[in-house]
Formats: sequence, structure tokens, C-alpha cells
Amino acid sequence: MVKAMLFIDGSWLYHVRPYLLNLDGRQDFELDYRALPNLVRSYLITQLEMPVDLVRTYYFGTIAINKPGHDNVREKQFYDMLNKRCNYHTEIFEYDFKNRETGRRENCLEVGLSSTALVHAFQPGVYDVACILAGDLDYQPLIKHLRSIGKRILLVAAKGSAGFYPVHPKFTEDPNMFDFPILFLDEHLDKLHLQRTEQMRTCDSCGKEELSVFTSDWFYCKTCRDEYRLLRSRQNIEG
Repeated sequence: MVKAMLFIDGSWLYHVRPYLLNLDGRQDFELDYRALPNLVRSYLITQLEMPVDLVRTYYFGTIAINKPGHDNVREKQFYDMLNKRCNYHTEIFEYDFKNRETGRRENCLEVGLSSTALVHAFQPGVYDVACILAGDLDYQPLIKHLRSIGKRILLVAAKGSAGFYPVHPKFTEDPNMFDFPILFLDEHLDKLHLQRTEQMRTCDSCGKEELSVFTSDWFYCKTCRDEYRLLRSRQNIEG
């Protein structure tokens, strides 16, 4: 059985999501993060024609702190969802807006992804295929080093359109860069669409029941959410 690991550049995916959400007028499209590793695994099975064990999925992201007028509660809840509901392993880097010199550097996320992929690569039997969800040329050294020690590489990316090209041209033009055809997310939106159904939820704050499509472990009714937003806006004004 072939072992694979998926390494996701969350910053890159964050900038690509609006394109995926609006592709072909799909106004109701919402990315299903639990389906993403399944798509990668199925694609590898098709390419290799043998069983594939997707050992682990890593998500590398950022979170803003001390940013005027910014509430990072939603970001924290998102990363918590990836951990608890999607079984992702997250590595989150802070960006301190009060002291940018000691905050997250521009390449911190890329270094984190690359170093994690290399550490596991040198551990015998951990994985055979590195699946890298990204589009930046910053990962070219990582790809070369991984291939030099016998690891195979699958790039997971997006084609883009209408002037939006999220993948560096060298990745698509060099046939010797990867070991498999690039897996383009925009060609598999039907498998990545999150299906939501309404269900009765109980507010964790006031106990009120309300129909909702939210599937998170936590839930707050519309009244409590509005009160919280009002409180935060007042604190920002006073601050």
C-alpha cells in the first residue's frame, strides 16, 4: 500500500476560495474540508491503480492578533473545526499587528510547511507521496529535495480563469516537476460541495432552540450572535 501525506497552504487556499465559491455562478457553493482529503486519496488511487493510505492532513494557516477592529473568534472556530471535525493537524502562525517586526514573517507559513514535510520524509516508512496544496514557486526547493530522496509529488491546485492564475506558470509548464498530473480543484467541485441540511439546534448561551444549517460543535442563536457583534463594535469604538 502506498502512503501519502497532504500538506495544505491555508493562506493560498484562502485566496483561492472566492474563485471556487463563485465558479460558474455557483452562489451556493461551500467548500467541504472533510471531502478534500478524500478527493486527493481517490485521485491517487486512480493514478497508481493500487490502495492508498492518506496518513495525515496538515493545514498551515495564520491568525491576526492586535489588529484594530478585527475579531479573530471566527478564525479560531474555523481552525478548531478543522481539528475536531475534519481530523486535520493544524499549524497556525500569529501575525501581530502591534509589533510587526516580531510578528509572523511573510515566509513563516511556507517554511513551516516545508520543514514539516521534510521532517516526515526522513522518517522511514512514514509516507511515499507528498501531496502539496499550493501554487507558489516558494515550494520549488522543497519539491526538488523531496524528489531527490525518492518521494513522489502530487500538486493540488486550481486552474483559475479570467485573469486569475493561482498557480505559478513554471508549475504547469515543467513536465518534470511532478510525478502525477496536477489535481485541479476547479475540475472536481461536485465532490467538494458541502451539503447542508437544516436541523434544530440549542443555543449554548441562552438555551433557545432554532433551526440552523450550522454543524459545528458550538451553536449560538441569531439573537445572541447579534448581541455579541454589537458588544464587539462598542468595545472597538471605545478602544
